[in-house]
Amino acid sequence: MIETENSSKTMFQQRTKLEQKLVKKRKEDKEKNNEKVSIESSTSKTTSTFKVKKGGFDDDKSSIGEPPHSPSLERFSSTSKPRESILTTPQTDIGWGTFNYIAICYCMAGFSMMADTYIEKGTLIDFELFWWLITNWQVFVVVSIGLATWSFFNYFCTCLVVRDKIPNSISIFLYVFWQFICFSLSISYVMAHEMSPILSGGTGLQICVFSLKNHSYWHTNYFLAKGIKKAKADKTPIIRKDLTPNIGFSHFLYFMIAPTLVFETQFPRTKSIRYSYILKETLAATGAFLMFYVVLCKTGPIYKQIDSLPLIILLLKLSLPSMSLWMLGFYGVFHCLLNIFAEVTRYADREFYQDWWNATTFDMWWRKWNRPVHKWMLRHVYRDSMHTVKLNKFFALFSTFLLSALLHEFVMIISFRFIRPILSTTMLLQIGLVNFTQLDILQKTRFGNVVMWITVFVGQPLVQLLYSTQYSALVWNNGP
Repeated sequence: MIETENSSKTMFQQRTKLEQKLVKKRKEDKEKNNEKVSIESSTSKTTSTFKVKKGGFDDDKSSIGEPPHSPSLERFSSTSKPRESILTTPQTDIGWGTFNYIAICYCMAGFSMMADTYIEKGTLIDFELFWWLITNWQVFVVVSIGLATWSFFNYFCTCLVVRDKIPNSISIFLYVFWQFICFSLSISYVMAHEMSPILSGGTGLQICVFSLKNHSYWHTNYFLAKGIKKAKADKTPIIRKDLTPNIGFSHFLYFMIAPTLVFETQFPRTKSIRYSYILKETLAATGAFLMFYVVLCKTGPIYKQIDSLPLIILLLKLSLPSMSLWMLGFYGVFHCLLNIFAEVTRYADREFYQDWWNATTFDMWWRKWNRPVHKWMLRHVYRDSMHTVKLNKFFALFSTFLLSALLHEFVMIISFRFIRPILSTTMLLQIGLVNFTQLDILQKTRFGNVVMWITVFVGQPLVQLLYSTQYSALVWNNGP
């Protein structure tokens, strides 16, 4: 009886192994057949195909599901995949009718403001403010070129540590030195020139982009190299190619120009460039930024009335213009410009944002509205702080909000040339709002979405007023 049971057990195990092999083989065959991924995207006049290039990302896709050779490296797994932006095909989310209605409303509002400007000044668009906004534009160019050149130093230092040419302690020192030079020289150069808040802020954002990109490049390759050494010492087979260092020079250059902040050892690429799509998004970006400038011209006189109008009146007068500026800036940058860069570089993952306008909680809003920064914070701050510093979830979340607040405040300091921790304080206070919006009455309800929108409508003009009050007192008289 015992022999019969053992025999049956052995047959069952053999059968199970055979079935597992068949399932694995079917899975591999299915992935080979799906090497070409196509996402149909409709434009206003043409229909184009979004195809993923053979090789690279897709060839190694079958290994991504395998366990890593070191469990601690799972946080560095490739997460990019081919997908279009939501507003590229709005029929799948908000609908073409809603999207077109919003676009036409902004166009008509712009024409109305242009008509008012023509009646007042005899011209459709007053470019006096524009010339002031781009004063010393060459500073932005010099900083961008300087940071791009300085990034090669970080690349060579990363190559040395991956190839085991320098000890880890020296690599960490060189990385900290790189970040110190990046911020100190850039800030000194920007502060030495008179620039408008928008251009200064754009330069500050560029500094942050290069800083985050170089951190992700060094940090990812540094820990992947340590994982390889540990796996070799333990004689563990290395299966996951996405968890092995990639210090190829061409891959580094591609990462530096691709519209992503998180370094991965392999990226999904499209098969070709859709020039009609680039033309469409370029026209959309031109319209969005033109409308942004027209609205900005109308908000200038309101800011000059800060000392003469009550706060509640100023908030009411600025609520709609400030939200319009924020929405137009979001569409122009996160949708148009990033998609243009993605199309030119054939970067296939176009998830630069999600449907944040449907968010019912603040943590959902933060996760969805700026996906590149969210992914960077998730990997390099939230998860890494729990792994390396052993923080619990609350303190990991707090550290994530703190770093995000400091980076936002850095941009504000560069923009307005004074230190007032207004934005960073309001962002840290949103930790309480995150807990408040977790109430059952707000989660995944229409009421929760209304609360989110009201908070944004009030918060945006309030923060702008607080900064504008200080800027008006310190610098406004030297403006246009």
